[in-house]
Amino acid sequence: MIKRDYYLNQLISKRHSSKIKIITGLRRSGKSFLLNTLYRNYLLDNGVSSEQIIIVELDDEKNEHLLEKGKLREYIESLANKENIQYYIILDEIQLVDNFVRAVNSLNKHGNYDLYITGSNSKFLSKDINDEFKDRGTEINVRPLSYSEFYAAYFKDKRFALNEYLKYGGMPGIFEEEDEKSKVKYLENLMKKVYVDDIRKNIKTDLIDELSATVDALCSVTGNLTNPLNMVHYLSSEKKIKIDNETITRFFEGITDAFLFDQVKRYNIKGKDYLNTPSKFYCQDIGLRNIRLNFRENNQGFLIENAVYNELKTRGYSVDVGFLEKRKKNKEGKYVYVQCEVDFIARLSSKEYYIQIMDKIPEDKHLNNEYDALLSVPGSFKKIIVINEPIISYTNDMGILVISLEEFLLNQNSLNL
Repeated sequence: MIKRDYYLNQLISKRHSSKIKIITGLRRSGKSFLLNTLYRNYLLDNGVSSEQIIIVELDDEKNEHLLEKGKLREYIESLANKENIQYYIILDEIQLVDNFVRAVNSLNKHGNYDLYITGSNSKFLSKDINDEFKDRGTEINVRPLSYSEFYAAYFKDKRFALNEYLKYGGMPGIFEEEDEKSKVKYLENLMKKVYVDDIRKNIKTDLIDELSATVDALCSVTGNLTNPLNMVHYLSSEKKIKIDNETITRFFEGITDAFLFDQVKRYNIKGKDYLNTPSKFYCQDIGLRNIRLNFRENNQGFLIENAVYNELKTRGYSVDVGFLEKRKKNKEGKYVYVQCEVDFIARLSSKEYYIQIMDKIPEDKHLNNEYDALLSVPGSFKKIIVINEPIISYTNDMGILVISLEEFLLNQNSLNL
């Protein structure tokens, strides 16, 4: 059994809150397992009887009659009919219910109902949560397995865990596939038959080939700056696909709303403002990205960059790409402004970290160039280099923490070493 303690503890902390607990996330990322198994077991272990826990899996054919308007509310109220008893109501795939927002809000008026709902497809996406439930709900976004979760469940030789994670990613279902062929097939089916199809339905487009090519392109440009206009040019020149800027913008919105990719803006470190375009896109699961590239990754740095980004998001940090300009002498000895980039700025409450990703430790003559962006950041914020080499972490003479990728991913306190 794969433990998801980070999310389980969030559910526990929100127990008995008057707000609706809304569990969102990429399809097949483990939302149902979190609620129906892990959270249910927690409740049973803490004195709640099975009669107090009502779970309705709305994608089960036997519950099809509950999808009609008003039927679900009537059914729940018939089971949870004692006012002096606390009930825990778990409604899985709620978006299948006709006028589900009204049904959920109506159930939430019962003071003895602790209400949990999940959803993931085209009618239950990130931006809709805020629009539909406003201040009546609290969202928990479940992401694919972090490396530490993957590592704990990995019962083969641990020396190969990181390589396998960087190849196949952290979708929980990957553990049910025993060999390479079945893992590849699993990821292919998820990407093609689940995610791309969901996005197509949500944005109501018949441009299936164009949407699929856009997803492929985002996988290819992970770690690079892009915008709709750049994507139009790329698809035209590389794929011979003619498409307009407005359609690509709609594709981007559908792809991020479906939790397949996150769009990350650039932050002007010295100017303290955001640059709206271009931005970067990171896939929420590395395996899904790799399958669209047929596991051909020409730049290992972008791969570990995606892994570090996902880890930061799983730990609850807001993440930006850092940007700043500084004056440097060119070859002619004249001062010019050059642009520097910090891979990630991670923020949580009052804490702020500046993180640079490297595939290997650079040679001495390139050392200062690689550190240049970090050293140019004003203030005394923590500066970190994550490197894809098996090293023991240390702080160098410039005050920068240098840490291996695996230690960074496994040690939940790695930002504060």
